[in-house]
Amino acid sequence: MDEGDYADFKGRIALWLNRSGGKCLAWCLMPNHFHFLVLRGALPLSEMMHHVMTGYAVNFNLRHRRAGHVFQNRYKAIICDLEEYLLELVPYIHLNPLRARLVKALAGLDKYKWCGHAAVVADVADGLLDRKELLSRLGDGERSAVEKYIRGMAEKARNAGRDLSGGGLSRSFGGERTVLKEFRVRDRLRSDQRILGGSDFVEAVLKTAGESMGKDTKSRSEVLGEVESMTGITKEDIFRRTRERGPAHARAVYCYLCTKDAGISGSELMRELGLSSGGVSKLVAKGRVLVEESGNSKIVSSVPLN
Repeated sequence: MDEGDYADFKGRIALWLNRSGGKCLAWCLMPNHFHFLVLRGALPLSEMMHHVMTGYAVNFNLRHRRAGHVFQNRYKAIICDLEEYLLELVPYIHLNPLRARLVKALAGLDKYKWCGHAAVVADVADGLLDRKELLSRLGDGERSAVEKYIRGMAEKARNAGRDLSGGGLSRSFGGERTVLKEFRVRDRLRSDQRILGGSDFVEAVLKTAGESMGKDTKSRSEVLGEVESMTGITKEDIFRRTRERGPAHARAVYCYLCTKDAGISGSELMRELGLSSGGVSKLVAKGRVLVEESGNSKIVSSVPLN
């Protein structure tokens, strides 16, 4: 809402990056969202962002004399293969003010205070961007690395001039080789929205996390469609606050299948449904019973929801 908000958020990110040992390779603050490209340090990213966003939200409400949520949803984190995507990601982040028409041209971007561009091209420390680390990944010498960065920015700025919608990474990058979330498994194209990289990189990340590339992960909308079909309850009634048996059973099945087939966490379901941790746990357990007892046939409201 004002310069103080920008400065507060930037200061908190800088503080927790320093405490965690993380390094920022690109950043941008916008009126209603933010972007950071971070080499993670000792602290988990979730812990750093919890401190930053909670502290910022409390201070924001105090400063503006308001109450309630500041952020609409949990931040979205994507693991990236920097070796392949660095020169795509950095311009994508730093060109946000241009796409949003907060600056008129690339030449004026170094005047936008809430972006790492000026730190790269003018060597002006902004307290966030690790210029040395970024340039070391772009070229052998400082001059050649800066020139490579400027060429990449100019090329992406021309594309931004044709598409100022500020679309997602997959739309900006385009093409099978660089498209976000797609990779091949047994000659089929599969997806994982948490990872940006080639097939080998995606497979290595999933194996490290103990997951299989052959595992079918469904989207939230796919799960919701299945629950509607299984229970005969519409999605509007599934999310409606009621203890009527039909919608309550459908909500339990939805929670169970979200955790089982879509990899959705309990905390995400808590926020989506406005329930406590215990409430979600009970629904997941009840949903498991309903699904197992149904034998994949249509679920009816015959099991009481305790």
